[in-house]
Amino acid sequence: MVRDKTHRYQTQVLWTGNQGQGTANYRAYERSHQITKTQYNPEELLVASLSACHMLWYLHLCAEAAIVVTHYIDQAIGTLQETEEGGGRFTEVVLHPIVTVKLNDF
Repeated sequence: MVRDKTHRYQTQVLWTGNQGQGTANYRAYERSHQITKTQYNPEELLVASLSACHMLWYLHLCAEAAIVVTHYIDQAIGTLQETEEGGGRFTEVVLHPIVTVKLNDF
């Protein structure tokens, strides 16, 4: 019997650092966020750390470019493939960010 040796790990990262101005400037927002999971394992934490790193870099780039982000949430999914020897490696992590951006006043 062949056993599927592919595992998927999903986490949600929610930015909670909007202090009312979004990313209007680099000092206008906090870097705080929540990882939504009731129990963590190392694989989920790896996926969450990649998602959080991407989020923080994205928010920074938006603040520097005068793009005001007001909401950010990501549903990241990592795929781990077990090896025949019992080890494993991630083959991919896919991020699915949903971002709300404030339109400029004209």
